[in-house]
Amino acid sequence: MKANITTGADLSTLHLSPETFETVYHTIAGLRFPMDVAQVLELRYLINHGLDSFPEPAATPDYREFRDALQGVIDSIGIENKRHGERLLRILVMMRDLHYHYSIKSRDAEASLRADMATNRRQRTQSLRYGLLFVSGAILAGMFWLGLPAAGWPIKLLTAGLAILSWLYFRSLPDLDRELGTLETRLNDLRRRRVKSIHWRQLVQKLALVLGYKHDSNVEVFRIDSDFDLPGRSRLHH
Repeated sequence: MKANITTGADLSTLHLSPETFETVYHTIAGLRFPMDVAQVLELRYLINHGLDSFPEPAATPDYREFRDALQGVIDSIGIENKRHGERLLRILVMMRDLHYHYSIKSRDAEASLRADMATNRRQRTQSLRYGLLFVSGAILAGMFWLGLPAAGWPIKLLTAGLAILSWLYFRSLPDLDRELGTLETRLNDLRRRRVKSIHWRQLVQKLALVLGYKHDSNVEVFRIDSDFDLPGRSRLHH
């Protein structure tokens, strides 16, 4: 089975940051093996390059507690090479930091969308109120116009002006409704895709396989595209 990467993202153009965390996390969590070699290399480069530029956090009690907890997960899946285990632990620390900053940005984005939706609803209420007000004024002015056979231009202009104003306000309602629908779709999509918490055991297992830190005879991690297969070596295990 080929790797199932549903995000459609070109990993070769990404770098690890709070802005790209969601895409990268969903990509890793959604991996299915075997993968194409190119995808394995792209993921390895993305992760290793991000780690090389990630500063080591201060050794706070919370940080040490987190490391100890994740070290237990790493040990439980059978990573025997201590250097690989330590590097994987640093990657997990990096992912935790990215998730923290990503969560702040995600909440800020949600708050901004909700504020825009509230503004939209106020504008719609205002447009409806003014539309009804001006159409009522136009009706009254029209009745006054019809009641005076010799009505002058001022009353005629007033009637026409009020009618135009009411039309403009009513005309804005469909646009405001479409805008609100767009904002609701964006909010629902943001909440649907949001990474509320990290599934650490799953992340450790996927990263360990992709990075070559864990070898499982029952799992074929990558395959070479058939166009480049060598005779007798059409499938590679890693």
